[in-house]
Amino acid sequence: MTPVPLDVDVASLPSTFPTPFRQGRPHPVAARAAEQLQAHLREALPPDVVRGPLGGKMFGVLVVLDEVGTPSVLWGFAGMIRGSRSWPGFVPPACDQKAFDALWRSEGARVEAFNDVIATAVGDHREQLIAEQQACSQALLPKLQATYALRNAIGETRSLEALFAPRPIPGGAGDCAAVKLLQHAYRLGLRPVALAEFWWGDPTPAGGRHHGVFYPACRGKCAKILPFMLEGIDCEPPPAYGNHGVLGDAPLTVFEDDDLWIVDKPSGLLSVPGRGNAMRDCVQQRLQTRAALDDSSWPRLVHRLDQATSGLLIAAKHKAAYVLIQQQFSRRTIDKRYEALVQGHVEGEGLIDLPLRPDIDDRPRQMHDPIHGKPAVTRWRALSVEGDHTRVAFWPQTGRSHQLRLHAAHPRGLGAPIVGDPLYGLPDEAPRLMLHAAGLRMVHPTSSDALELEAPVPF
Repeated sequence: MTPVPLDVDVASLPSTFPTPFRQGRPHPVAARAAEQLQAHLREALPPDVVRGPLGGKMFGVLVVLDEVGTPSVLWGFAGMIRGSRSWPGFVPPACDQKAFDALWRSEGARVEAFNDVIATAVGDHREQLIAEQQACSQALLPKLQATYALRNAIGETRSLEALFAPRPIPGGAGDCAAVKLLQHAYRLGLRPVALAEFWWGDPTPAGGRHHGVFYPACRGKCAKILPFMLEGIDCEPPPAYGNHGVLGDAPLTVFEDDDLWIVDKPSGLLSVPGRGNAMRDCVQQRLQTRAALDDSSWPRLVHRLDQATSGLLIAAKHKAAYVLIQQQFSRRTIDKRYEALVQGHVEGEGLIDLPLRPDIDDRPRQMHDPIHGKPAVTRWRALSVEGDHTRVAFWPQTGRSHQLRLHAAHPRGLGAPIVGDPLYGLPDEAPRLMLHAAGLRMVHPTSSDALELEAPVPF
C-alpha cells in the first residue's frame, strides 16, 4: 500500500509520538486521519465485513512523515477480512508473506482437509479426527509465528518468540493493526508520528466494543510488541497505573467495632495492592496503617471494588470475623446494592445472566463467554431518567470482576454502558466511572445482628 495524502498543518503534528496505550480520544492529527479512513469505510467496505453475529473489526491509522517531512497516513486492520490477510488500500501483514503462504499452502492445507472428513464422521472416529487436526494445527502454529521478524526505528529486528519469552506466543500476535502499520512504515522508510485504532461495525459476541469508538492497544499482545517496535522513536511513556488525586484521609469510616471496619472507598483508590511501588497505596494498606494492630496484616478486606468504583467495602479485623464474613459471601447471603448512571434511556427491571471470563489478550478486560465463562448474574431496576442518562440500581447475585460494567454495556445485557467507563463504555466527558456501591445488608459475624448500611451516592 502507498500512503494516503493527509492535509494537515505540519505545525499541528505532535513533537512526541503519543503512547498507543492511553485511553480516550487520540491526538487530533490521528483522529483526523481516522475520520478520513472512516469515510472510506462507509463508502467502500462491504457491509457484511463488519455486520453480523461475529461483530465488526478493529481498524487503525498511522500518520507518517517521508524523508522531506511530508505527512501522509497508512491504513490497517486487525486479523483478516473475508478470510484474507490482505485487502486493497490497507497495509499487508507484518510477517514474511511468501514464507507464510508457502507454509499455509502445504501444511495449512492438510489442517483444512480435515474439515470435510470431520463433517461426515461420527462417534469415536470423529473425535479421533478432531484430535489429529488439533495436533497438526499446533505443530504448524510455531512455524507460522516464526515468519514474523518485527522491526523498529533503529533497524533492529526481533522474533515473536524473543519478544514473548519465556511465555508462549499468544494466538494472533503480530496481527493487530498497530503492529502491521508500524512494520509497513519501516519497510517504506517512513517516520511514525501518531497512531489511532478504532472499532468499526457490530459489537462482538463477547461485548465491550462499540462502533466508531477509539481503543488503546491491547495489553495481552501489543504490550510486549509495541515498546520494541517504537524504539528509536521519541515516544510518550505509557500511562502510570496508581492512585491519582485521592485524599490522604480516604476512605471514610461508615461502621467500625472490634470485629469489622466498613468504609466508603472513593473512586480512584485501589482496594488491595497491585504490582510495583506505585500500586502499593490502597484501602487495605491505609486501614492497616490507621488501625496499628499488633498483627499488621489486619484489617483485611473481605471483598474488592474496581479502582474506578466507589462505595462500601468490608474489612475484617481478625481471622474469625474474616472467615465468617467469607462464608456469607459464599452462601450469597450478603446483599449489595449499586447505583449507576448509564448511557441512554432504560426502562423497567430484569435479570441479566451472562457468563464471564477474562479477555486473556487484553487484561483487565472481561468478556462474555457462554461456554467457558463463569456464572455471572445481576438483578437491575431503572430508577429515573436524567437527561441523556438513566439512573439504575444493580444487585449482583455473583461477584465476577467487572460484572456490572460488562452486564450494563453488553447488547444482551442492558445495552447501555455505564457513564465514564473507559473499558466498556462510550466516549464522554465524565470525570469518573459513575458506579457506586451504595447499600449493604449483612449479619454481624460476632453478634449476629442485622447490619444495613448506606453510603451516599456522589453523583
